[in-house]
Amino acid sequence: MALIKRNIWTLFWLVLLGGALLLAVILHNRWHTIYNSYETYHKNRAELVAQSVDSVLRTQELVLDVVGRELLNSNEMLNTSKKLPLLDHVLAVNKDLIGFGLARTDGQLVRVSSNLDPNKLPNLRTHPPTAESFMQAMDSHLMVLGRTYYLEAQGAWIIPIRKALRDASGQVIAVMTGGLQQGTGDSVFGRKLHDGPYDSVMLFREVDGYIQYMSRDEISPTIYSSPWTTMEQRRLNREEFEQDLGMSVAEVKRSDDAIAVTTQRRGERFMTAAIFNPRYQLWVISETRLKPIWSDFFSTFIQYVLIFLVIAAILLYLFRIIDDATRKRNQELFYYSTHDDLTGILNRSGLLNRLNELMLEQTPFSLVVINIDNFKGVNDRYGQEAGDATLVEFTRRLQSLLEPEDCLARLGGDEFVITSSTTNTARLEDACRSLVELLSKSFDVGHIRLQVTASVGVAMYPKHGDSSSKLLRSAHLALYKSKQSRNAVNIYRTEMEMAYLRRITVEQRLRQALSREELFMVYQPQLDEHEQIVGMEALVRWHDEELGFVSPAEFVEVAEHSGLMLALGRFVLDTSLKEYALLKRSSGISLDLGINISVIQFEQPDFVSNVLKALDTWQIPPEELVLEVTETLVMHNFDQVVETVKRLQQEGIRLSMDDFGTGYSSLSLLRKLPIDELKIDKSFVDSMLEDERAANTIQSIIYIARSHHMHVVVEGVEMGAQASALVKMGCKRFQGYYFSRPERLERIQEMLDSKALCPPESEPTTA
Repeated sequence: MALIKRNIWTLFWLVLLGGALLLAVILHNRWHTIYNSYETYHKNRAELVAQSVDSVLRTQELVLDVVGRELLNSNEMLNTSKKLPLLDHVLAVNKDLIGFGLARTDGQLVRVSSNLDPNKLPNLRTHPPTAESFMQAMDSHLMVLGRTYYLEAQGAWIIPIRKALRDASGQVIAVMTGGLQQGTGDSVFGRKLHDGPYDSVMLFREVDGYIQYMSRDEISPTIYSSPWTTMEQRRLNREEFEQDLGMSVAEVKRSDDAIAVTTQRRGERFMTAAIFNPRYQLWVISETRLKPIWSDFFSTFIQYVLIFLVIAAILLYLFRIIDDATRKRNQELFYYSTHDDLTGILNRSGLLNRLNELMLEQTPFSLVVINIDNFKGVNDRYGQEAGDATLVEFTRRLQSLLEPEDCLARLGGDEFVITSSTTNTARLEDACRSLVELLSKSFDVGHIRLQVTASVGVAMYPKHGDSSSKLLRSAHLALYKSKQSRNAVNIYRTEMEMAYLRRITVEQRLRQALSREELFMVYQPQLDEHEQIVGMEALVRWHDEELGFVSPAEFVEVAEHSGLMLALGRFVLDTSLKEYALLKRSSGISLDLGINISVIQFEQPDFVSNVLKALDTWQIPPEELVLEVTETLVMHNFDQVVETVKRLQQEGIRLSMDDFGTGYSSLSLLRKLPIDELKIDKSFVDSMLEDERAANTIQSIIYIARSHHMHVVVEGVEMGAQASALVKMGCKRFQGYYFSRPERLERIQEMLDSKALCPPESEPTTA
């Protein structure tokens, strides 16, 4: 569950990281879009202003040339200064000019517009603000722009323009000059060219680094009085620009398009777009601080980040819903994976988790394994629903008997486990016996009243096991001991381990013995009241080369619990019929052959057909076969048993109930189950001479058998007095050591050949 939770939140963070990367890409692109839009705007504006400036200057150059030629053609002497109405007329038409004048080559203005006072005008060749541009005009065939300066005669800042007038030989005759006034008129110099406080447009002089014109908020006229930057700084800046642009300044000057660069001045960064006018040696510059660009981007950034945060919040909410649902589902899955569907208590997985927790705490505890005795009979007799209801009621009873710190689990089927903090052996055994007694009380399941018993096995940590597997194994060994007597309690002891190992060894050796046919059959004769052999019971025996003689009670039980019973049953049936067939052919005598059949064999769907096939194989009449079953058989699936018994009887095969009288329901079964023969258990015969109740029980069974038209066979007759007493009671068939022990087929053959059976010299005391 932790892994899944980690994965879903890992997915969330990956989605968030992906969104953040996408946002970064979008913002990066947005920044470049905004930056490029500003760059494009300023490049376009620089180009537009450059075109306007070039147009104005070319127009003014033409005006200077035309008016100057007109003045020279008037043949007036230029030795005196005077005002001319012609110039006033030109000023009236050309609003961009603040004044006109014609200067001799010595710098003296001799013709001026009437708005100028010649006496107040400086000599253009000697006056510092005008001298340089005047001399440049003398040397140039084009109009020259002088440095912008303050004209006191007009009280205004002007851009001086000068054009040399030459004769046919190219000699300068005079210089026509004028002044472009800033802030007035409709020309580019009279309009506001910038857009805001962070924006500016300027004309920068290439020749000397002075500002020719600037449109910007709150500028001081002194900006025109000194170079904008030093020549050294200009050189350094241009080297940096050349690296950024990948082109030389000369190439930039020749370009017809504006270029844009990022510049830094006085600690502040600017976006600068510039285009060069080679005719008038002017850089037309449109620039803005990066602050408004960042402001535009920041507003976009805020919007996008807010959208991202909203989306992230929505995703967080959705992932929390998914996480909560997943956690809830995982909790349910974990619960179902560690709890039993039917009873709601811990299952095997949950129990193992609990055991691991207790073992990590290093605190001693007890493990109590409880198994319902003969629970399969409840399912077979009353159905699965009744069995489930029994388990639920059994669980409820267990829970009502638990201490608060105890833990209950269903290990599987009809097996339950309790972990208890009690480790005192005496107290634990007393508590378990009380538990068994309380669990054995009857209860109702629907309309059925049931009573079940339970067997208990106990192991303690760490005394009987330092791991969950070892501890459960020890508890199951104790339970196995309890199951042998049913409704009992056993605490694990070391000798149980030896018994378990013995059982495992017996199982392994038995498998080999069955595959190698190492088992053999013996037969115990059954005699009538005249001591004549009338039948015999086939008994399986096993002598192992490693284990020696193994008791049938031991290896048959192992076979029943290890899946070997069918193989063992087939061996007994086939071998007994085969050997009886040999005996019958050699002696020519027909007897009753009794063969013990296990519950597992009887429940097989093909049991009847297999028996008939074996009879047919060995040519044995069905009337000579007696199948001996125990009372346990009918406790599992009564209806199926009755059907099988009837089919066998229809074929002529008789059925005998072995160990009759030892079960609580034997007498009631006689009314429903069509049995041909009853075998009185040895336990009644052993005490019949001393115990009147035992003798009366035998007498009652004989009367019951007669009333139901059944034969009676008394087992375990070991003394002559017992045989005599049984004859007096009316018993006509006996079996026991008094007459004969179980013998191999060869010995039985000898007995039949001699036609005499003598009792042994001494009466045996063991079966």
